[in-house]
Amino acid sequence: MSLTLLAAAAAAVAATVGYMASRREREAPGGNGGERARGAPAAPPGDAPWHELPLALGDVVLAGSEERWLSGAIVARERGEIVAAVFLAPEGGAHGAVVAFPAPRREILWLAPAAADSPDEPPATLEIAGATMRRRARLPAALERCGQGAPSVGDAGIIALYEGAGHDAAVVLASEGRIHAWAGRRVEDGGYDRLGGGGEG
Repeated sequence: MSLTLLAAAAAAVAATVGYMASRREREAPGGNGGERARGAPAAPPGDAPWHELPLALGDVVLAGSEERWLSGAIVARERGEIVAAVFLAPEGGAHGAVVAFPAPRREILWLAPAAADSPDEPPATLEIAGATMRRRARLPAALERCGQGAPSVGDAGIIALYEGAGHDAAVVLASEGRIHAWAGRRVEDGGYDRLGGGGEG
């Protein structure tokens, strides 16, 4: 057999192997089925917390006409138990946020970055995004950054959950003398769709 035919045969075998590997990856449990955006980070190995939450790193979430790809997250734990996860989604030059909670809670918070005049200790009442909101929970927590785009935080901090009129909601995260705040709305279970399969499996 000529060298040309040998080279062609080798190329065909390599292409077939590559195709089969790609197909197995898409069809495997937790595979993205083509849904996950290119470049999405994989969920962390080991004790990845996503099975405890209604969302996972790498998911695409749809609420109304808005769509967000969850590229990063800050996971908050109290005494080792997850209390909340603030997922970050790139939106132009900013990062929107989607906050999820462990079962049995299924609602999410659909938020955008907001300026908050808050001391290191999130106050009982806060004016944010033009609305006055009351603090509903104050959670001292251990913090873990995952994926891409999550703001820099320390190993510990305070996460405060706020509610306003109707479905208005906000989250303030205080850590190492810095304040991160997001404001928006609460979306009940059934009001959003989870696409993709980041972290499942």
